[in-house]
Amino acid sequence: MLSGAGFELGIAQAAITTLATALAIGIAFLTRPGRDTFYWTVAFVLGMLATYGVIAGELNDAEPLRRASLGALMGAPAFLWSGFRALWGLRPHAWAGAVVAVGSAATLVAVGDSGWYGLAYRAVFLAAALFAGALVLDWGRSAQRRRDRLLLPLVIVSIAFVVTGATAFAAGLLFAPSGGDDFALLRLFSSLGMLVYVACALVAVLGVTLRNSALTRSAVASSGWQRFIQTASERLGRARRTHAPWSLVQLRIDDAADIAETAGATALAELSARFMEEVHEVFPAESDIGSPEPGTVVVLVPRADAVVRDHLRTTLDRVSHIDVHGALPIRPTASAGWAPVSVVGYDLDALLLTAGAAASLASEKGGDRWERVGADTVERLLSELGRR
Repeated sequence: MLSGAGFELGIAQAAITTLATALAIGIAFLTRPGRDTFYWTVAFVLGMLATYGVIAGELNDAEPLRRASLGALMGAPAFLWSGFRALWGLRPHAWAGAVVAVGSAATLVAVGDSGWYGLAYRAVFLAAALFAGALVLDWGRSAQRRRDRLLLPLVIVSIAFVVTGATAFAAGLLFAPSGGDDFALLRLFSSLGMLVYVACALVAVLGVTLRNSALTRSAVASSGWQRFIQTASERLGRARRTHAPWSLVQLRIDDAADIAETAGATALAELSARFMEEVHEVFPAESDIGSPEPGTVVVLVPRADAVVRDHLRTTLDRVSHIDVHGALPIRPTASAGWAPVSVVGYDLDALLLTAGAAASLASEKGGDRWERVGADTVERLLSELGRR
């Protein structure tokens, strides 16, 4: 049976894992379904069910159930690791969590009441700790990830997890096993540590999900985009009076949705940021540049057609050389729609519509190219846009 302190700790752990599972499903997975949020949800569900199994086994003197549940719990850190690898555009190796959970459960049940149970528990605990350490290593390999403060609590507790697991396993090797109760202090300490680990993991998962959610991105993008609209409208109004040769260009990353699906939202966000940097470097400083959504950049250029053509050619060439830490599944390319005021006029809405339709046409033709709006194509482009 559970001792008084152990029972209270078990109830607290069950409550925390239940809350974490509900939040992971409701806020992370349902808000932004993806491989990363799915693996995180699996980790929390596994932790919750395993915790319930441990408590049920203790209350009903069902030792095989208790040991199997303790072993299954060790797979949760591996699923968390897989989720973050998917977020960072790395191969998630989702099978690792299942292997650790099933292997640990089978190991603890197989040793039975022999004197090797203590060492077996330390071994599976170390296996779980190694995946916590793998998360730290993957986080530390990228300067961008190291700047992500949302992960710092989880990184710190993961390091402590690794140290504890290695120390406990070493102690088990140095001292002969004497039975199932020789590591009562380790079990109590690991249970307390699991509470902290789950809490830190929940903070990281929810924080990253909310930051990368469409709602957050659209709110930030909307603010900057509205400033672009206001500034561009005012400048076009002044240019109309002087008949200045301006153009509006819309550039889009080809296959942005596929990149987000396969490489993750973080990889697309970093690609979009690099894309914006390239546009800023190529186009004149007096251009107005805005982004209505990730992967799309709109430029209002106060230059003649020949200059705009050179800038477009340079930009599309530079996009193909963007490298996001090897996380992209394909070589990035972009398509552009080019709407000169000499053809469309100085109305911003008309320029945005025709440039957007021309960019869509360029993308449909295979991407990595631009389409210029001509006098004979304005009505056709607007008609095609209206049918979409």
